[in-house]
Amino acid sequence: MLPADLRENGLPPVVGGTPRGLILGSFPSRISLERGLYYANPRNQFWEVMRVILDLPGLPGTSEPPRNYPGFLVRHNLALWDVVASRRFQPGSMDRDMKDIRTNDIPAFLREHPTIRCIALNGGKAWQVIPHKEIPVDIPVHRLPSTSPANARYSLEEKIASWRILLQYL
Repeated sequence: MLPADLRENGLPPVVGGTPRGLILGSFPSRISLERGLYYANPRNQFWEVMRVILDLPGLPGTSEPPRNYPGFLVRHNLALWDVVASRRFQPGSMDRDMKDIRTNDIPAFLREHPTIRCIALNGGKAWQVIPHKEIPVDIPVHRLPSTSPANARYSLEEKIASWRILLQYL
């Protein structure tokens, strides 16, 4: 049995010198935490969406992170992070089960990276917990359909169409 106060921390941000877009998820999945890679669950469609909208190399239909994915994102002026910095340990990955969350300092990140022109939120939980009132009004925040395997309401094509909004900021 695990202690009730056991916490787990998320992953560090992926960021280059001049990001124009900031993609924020909620918190890494169990698979992502174990592998130390964002969106490492092969059922998550994040990398397939990125491959299509950014024309990244890789096999069509695969959602594995591309080799050196930080480099691909940085070259496309994208930063990647999560809204939640840490949470009470939970055995699964469902956002709805998160307890005792602590958020990353998104406003400070934006001040450190003044080239960011938009925020793309990957799903509803990120939308719920981001400190909306602390985000500068000149940085639009887009709530996009979650790429999680739990989000079957949208087809891959619908997710890709929504996520293309990033391109206008890059």
